Amino acid sequence: MHISLILAKTYLLSFKQRAFISFINVLSFIGLIIGVASLICVTSIFNGFRELVRDMLLTIDPHIRITLTDTFSENATSALKNAYRDIATISKSASSKIVIGFQDKTQAGILLTKDSESIDHSSSNHVSIGIGLADKLGVKKGDTIRVSTPDMLDIAISGFMIPRNYTMIIDSIFQISSGVQYDNAYILCNYAYHRDQAIVGKQYLDLKLHSIDNLELVINKLRSEPMLKEMKIESWKDLHQELYSTMEFERNMSFIILGIITCVSAFNILIAMWMTVKSKSKDIATLLSMGARTKDIQLTFILQGLIIGIAGTITGAALGILLCLGQQRYGWIELPNSIVQAMPVSLQWEVVVISSLLGILVAGLAGMYPARLATHITISNELRHE
Repeated sequence: MHISLILAKTYLLSFKQRAFISFINVLSFIGLIIGVASLICVTSIFNGFRELVRDMLLTIDPHIRITLTDTFSENATSALKNAYRDIATISKSASSKIVIGFQDKTQAGILLTKDSESIDHSSSNHVSIGIGLADKLGVKKGDTIRVSTPDMLDIAISGFMIPRNYTMIIDSIFQISSGVQYDNAYILCNYAYHRDQAIVGKQYLDLKLHSIDNLELVINKLRSEPMLKEMKIESWKDLHQELYSTMEFERNMSFIILGIITCVSAFNILIAMWMTVKSKSKDIATLLSMGARTKDIQLTFILQGLIIGIAGTITGAALGILLCLGQQRYGWIELPNSIVQAMPVSLQWEVVVISSLLGILVAGLAGMYPARLATHITISNELRHE
């Protein structure tokens, strides 16, 4: 066994001779466990909520939405389906700004219509309304609402006519998330009704992929298509850019803040090894006088930091993985009065790898300064009184 490894293990395990320094090493070890486990658990919780929101949004949103222009050809739909094997379905949709009336209440909203395959209604004028908008209007399932478009209102006002209304029957009330505008402003309707009533609005082509992992690849190819050159192509992330950016920012900031715990543990390792160098200065001087190389002395303290770092990181990573898997399977932390029964957790192995590498890296760096300090010991000064 290499002398540097022997010395590193000796300095770490000599509890009786250096009780206080060993206590600091234990604190550093525990700090690394907590830091790495916290990084894995908290990041997995943020990923779980992000995937939950994504899945809820994708019940309405497509993976890719193409805003159509007047020059779009109907033949292009089948051409896209044949050209891209990653595309599972292609459907038409439309959105229109509307004014909704019920009894003496009026609210502005958005009518989002989809192909009949996407929304199953018993009648073409049956709609689904967001829970927030339903609360504002005071409506419930089975009520009939009046819907007008801003264009109809403008025509009625300019011609001194009674505005034309569309009557719609509320077939269901949906809830996506309290932080998403769908709940507070949207009404979902059959696309055939939108087309038959000639309601003016933006026309879309909604694409669903076989695998969402291929989203970026497909969307980049679509943007290079000559027939789609003048059209706006958006992913589900682009449709809710503000929400997605906020969730990404929160996740990244939590990772950085919790990473400080790991850095504090590394500082404890540095202090413990600095004290070891001071307390073992005569031993180091003796080894140097006997022919030990300075790089062996340096390697001793670097290995000491790495031993603490690797042991603490492996233990912390194992603890974090077990907690995440336990929450996924048993749902220890429940969320009462929520759309999900337990706190969602999504364990991603790249997070485990990054957290583990961070723990080992900071522990190794913590041993650099004490290692350099050990090689600057003057042999004559330390052994003068021996």
